[in-house]
Amino acid sequence: MLPNHIEDCMKIPFLMTIGALLVSGASGQLPGGIRYVSMGSSYAAGPGVGTPDHASGACGRSMSNYARQVAGWHHFDLVDVACSGATVDTILVHGQHGFPAQIEAVTPDTKLVSILIGGNDVGYVGNLLGLSCRDSGGTACHVGDAAEVARRLAALPGRLDRVIAEVRHRAAGARIVLLGYLPAVPASGGRDCVGLPLSPADIGWLRGVSIRLARVIGQAAVRNHVGVVRSSLIGAGHDVCSTTPFVTGFHPPRNPGWSRPVAYHPTQAGMDRLAAALDAAIAD
Repeated sequence: MLPNHIEDCMKIPFLMTIGALLVSGASGQLPGGIRYVSMGSSYAAGPGVGTPDHASGACGRSMSNYARQVAGWHHFDLVDVACSGATVDTILVHGQHGFPAQIEAVTPDTKLVSILIGGNDVGYVGNLLGLSCRDSGGTACHVGDAAEVARRLAALPGRLDRVIAEVRHRAAGARIVLLGYLPAVPASGGRDCVGLPLSPADIGWLRGVSIRLARVIGQAAVRNHVGVVRSSLIGAGHDVCSTTPFVTGFHPPRNPGWSRPVAYHPTQAGMDRLAAALDAAIAD
């Protein structure tokens, strides 16, 4: 049985102002026409949101994900290589779904790179899905081992450092912004929420994983002196169980433009807020 909490994960140090916690980045407005590369996993790609980019195939990129919105506002030359299921390895080592490693999109003339990665490396969404399947009576449910998740979380800082270092190697002058994952699990409670069919123990454990993931991403940004969008704070009060969720529940309605519903992923409202936050980060 999975532990119901991870005590050292339940507090995030507040060392800056609220505005700086939400978004922070390097100074200087970026001009229109620059090359902007968006890398990351499904939370960056946006499956199930708006209209699909059919050319993206199984990567499931949306025409209204946060990168498309920001690029449209500023007339950036966007190269969107975010892909559902991505990990640090599919950014740096090998591609997926017939596409090359995402890092190949970063060229010397790239001026902006946004990165949202790490959730699949630690099995965050996979365990949300697997535990929801199990706790709602399913039998063919894949649930990860808690000790393995902890091990992967411990390894993630170094993996994020390598992504940032490789971007800088390929595009020394690029501005880099890390984005975190919008929270699916409420900060407290949630057991009676239809969209989150989890036991109290599993809710507590996943809440802890989410907090640690947010902390690792935020600390990577500070450590490497890059911008950051602190999605865990932007999404506070907009979890699956809220009246205005930024993340879908376990059984979301299907967007007619997509072949299937996508559970525990950003809604259009969530994408819109991430776009606004990223825009603020690059405008600082």
